[in-house]
Amino acid sequence: MKAQAIFLSKGEAKLREIEVPRPGRSEVLIETKACGICMGDIYVYEGMVPSERAMGHEGVGVVVDVGEGVNNVRCGDKVTTLGGPAFADYYLTDHRNVAKIPDDVGDFTLWISEPPACAVNGIRGSEIQIGDDVCIMGCGYMGLLLIQAMPRNITGNIVALDIRDERLALAKRFGADFALNPAKGDAVEGVHGHLGDEADVVIEASGAHGTLGLATELVRPGGKLTIFGRHVMDEVVPTEKWHGKGLRILNTAPAFSVDFNRDFRDAVRLLGRGVFDQKPLITHRFPNEDVQTAFKIAAERHVDYIKGVITF
Repeated sequence: MKAQAIFLSKGEAKLREIEVPRPGRSEVLIETKACGICMGDIYVYEGMVPSERAMGHEGVGVVVDVGEGVNNVRCGDKVTTLGGPAFADYYLTDHRNVAKIPDDVGDFTLWISEPPACAVNGIRGSEIQIGDDVCIMGCGYMGLLLIQAMPRNITGNIVALDIRDERLALAKRFGADFALNPAKGDAVEGVHGHLGDEADVVIEASGAHGTLGLATELVRPGGKLTIFGRHVMDEVVPTEKWHGKGLRILNTAPAFSVDFNRDFRDAVRLLGRGVFDQKPLITHRFPNEDVQTAFKIAAERHVDYIKGVITF
């Protein structure tokens, strides 16, 4: 059988014909229904990260075949997954990266689970303690997932920072106590005014150039600065201030996790319980036939764009 897959390179996203793979031992073959567009995919499209291959790691679909030794899912199950390449009509992944979702799911896009797994890892990795005041810098898709997953039963205040007021409104809807726009005032004074001090934990979730300096100013001496956003270009960071303030610098990329499959399974459970609400976050859906338009719009980062998904 032949299928279509999306290949990315600088300024180009195009469909190519591929052979439908057959599952080996412990593998699951999935017919794709949706796959989220990650910022990592956009970086490839923009030429910031080199690659000319099929990509996509935020897949959701239906099991069509399983390899020897697979007993956690069976043909016909609706599933969400880690890994890929899921920008394709069909893709293979290891059975450990597959979790069942309800049979009555109609909108597959709402069950994209790799980003919520990253949020679970980000919360765990930030080592938030009882009473901690937490500042989230960047209220894009991932920052808003972090706010949704924040352990509100133990935290102190949650402060959200973003340069777009509509994102800050969503942050407050999802549980932030205060929302500040650094483009409209001094963020350090604003955070100090709301908290009466610096934050115990600052999570930099934007990945924007230069934000690690502001994050350093916002966190208290001895506090934690979590680098959650992907800073794809190397930056100069204030190591002297990090030293002087005795900060704990945490880099909560997926590889930071002790067990990312556990984070994934926990994220799927939280989706099932409604902790993660992706409906207001997935703002754009594109058919795979229109993939060039999808990546062009995603890369332009319009005000109304939060998260895009390719559907199949």
